[in-house]
Amino acid sequence: MDEEISDTRSRSTTPEVHSSDGERPIRGRGNRRRTARGRNRARGGRGRGRRGHNRALQGQPEPLNRAEVAAQARAERDRQMQERIDGLSEDQMKFAIMATYREQPSFLFRVLEAVNQEFTASETTPEPDPEPTPTPSVGIPTWCRCSNCREMPSEVEKRCCNQIPQNCHSTLHDFHNVVLDPLVLEVAMRYRNDMIAQPPDQDYNRSHRHTAYRQYVLWIHGYLGAGNRQVIPSCCVWAIRNRFPDPSGQYVGFIGGRFG
Repeated sequence: MDEEISDTRSRSTTPEVHSSDGERPIRGRGNRRRTARGRNRARGGRGRGRRGHNRALQGQPEPLNRAEVAAQARAERDRQMQERIDGLSEDQMKFAIMATYREQPSFLFRVLEAVNQEFTASETTPEPDPEPTPTPSVGIPTWCRCSNCREMPSEVEKRCCNQIPQNCHSTLHDFHNVVLDPLVLEVAMRYRNDMIAQPPDQDYNRSHRHTAYRQYVLWIHGYLGAGNRQVIPSCCVWAIRNRFPDPSGQYVGFIGGRFG
């Protein structure tokens, strides 16, 4: 009886596992293999997704350079404007220039500068039968082009308006209106004296002469201020001095000051 009980217990604690083809199964390894294979598939899927994302980025166009876009826009705008100008007749061009000049008188200097550049280019073009070069007029400095300058005491004052004689700043009608007109200068003097709380200068010619210098700089350069000193061309300096002369003929010349 005891032998039967012990034999039964031994059979219950060590159950037999049958397998086909004589192979011995390994407990628990099947689940781990399936889990490992699942993890590998998941990682592989994420890897393929990243590679696909990189390929998508490579296929996209590179972002445009903002400077290049702006340059292209300016070139296109200039091209369109040139087409409109080419379509204008000569009378329409003259009308457009005069209309712009009435709204912005300083625009005249840009027109004169363009004419001046064209005149300079024609001077450098060789001609078949060039005429003899005329002898420079007596008293005109070598650095003067407009033929209205005089010698100045310092190097910094030896400056010309750099225009051809018929376009010299000192001969323009606007120069006489803005720079030499006594009423315009009187208003400009009163405004400046009130702004800086300065009493008026009792010397009529000197006060008008100094105001005329400021008027010219504002007219041509647009503004004055600390650190922004502009040298006036000799031709214009002497036009102002001739209009408002010093009785003794003594002039201070260019001095950079605090105020314009």
